[in-house]
Amino acid sequence: MPAQKAKLRGHHLICLNFFRGEGYSEDFIKSIYSVIGREKVEVVAGPDEVCKKCPSLVGNKCANDDYTNEEILLQDKEALRLLVYKPGDITNWETISDRLPLIIEEWKSEFCLNCKYLKVCFKN
Repeated sequence: MPAQKAKLRGHHLICLNFFRGEGYSEDFIKSIYSVIGREKVEVVAGPDEVCKKCPSLVGNKCANDDYTNEEILLQDKEALRLLVYKPGDITNWETISDRLPLIIEEWKSEFCLNCKYLKVCFKN
């Protein structure tokens, strides 16, 4: 049986590379680990597998107190531009990780500095 693909939106292609199992409920953390444990990744537009388990997803939009849905959509658009992906593309974590060093400084300066997870993602 072929391995199931993780279906992920733009910013999750970047942010999940820094996921450390912190900042969320135990069930949500388990769900994220099940997604990042898959070999293949299919790029999708809008809410993805991670979002579907998130309590902030309301009416197919992000209703998180820290970010507007528009901010999330901008992150997705920029992540896809930086990583050179479009919805429907199939990739894998190794290829995504190989592209990160080329784009991470731009990503960090644009999106990470005001993110509440900055200390979790980039702790020394």
